[in-house]
Amino acid sequence: MRYKTVEDVIQEGRDFHAKLSQQYGQYEQLVSDRRIELLLDQLRRREDSMMHSLENFRSDIAPGALHTWVQFAPEGREPEFLQRLRNVDLDDLDEIAKLALDIEMYLADQYRDLALGAETPSARDAFERLLELEELEEHTLSKNLFNLRDY
Repeated sequence: MRYKTVEDVIQEGRDFHAKLSQQYGQYEQLVSDRRIELLLDQLRRREDSMMHSLENFRSDIAPGALHTWVQFAPEGREPEFLQRLRNVDLDDLDEIAKLALDIEMYLADQYRDLALGAETPSARDAFERLLELEELEEHTLSKNLFNLRDY
């Protein structure tokens, strides 16, 4: 655990989504299975969308909230997830899908924990809004995965 500002958390999230997008895009060029290619395309687009959403989100939050310190910010498991993604079996749609869902659940849990631990209403509101965004993405991803399995 370490100290971070709300802005730091948002920037780290944006950077994480950018790295995921880049990796999904690279993998998309390597696969031959059409369903896996569609999944990777959806994941890349979703990560691009989240990256832009976080950029816009940062400009939508009051400067005071952005500079609020979070005492017990998690260290983050982003490197672990990026390593898992680098080692994923590109022929296994279910493994890729499970990893994508694990990432969404991790991010939602992280924002939930940050909201619960926030000491100011503005920081709590920011993390609750980020949590809502991630939960919506998790729901959308689950629905898309279900439809993709029928493809």
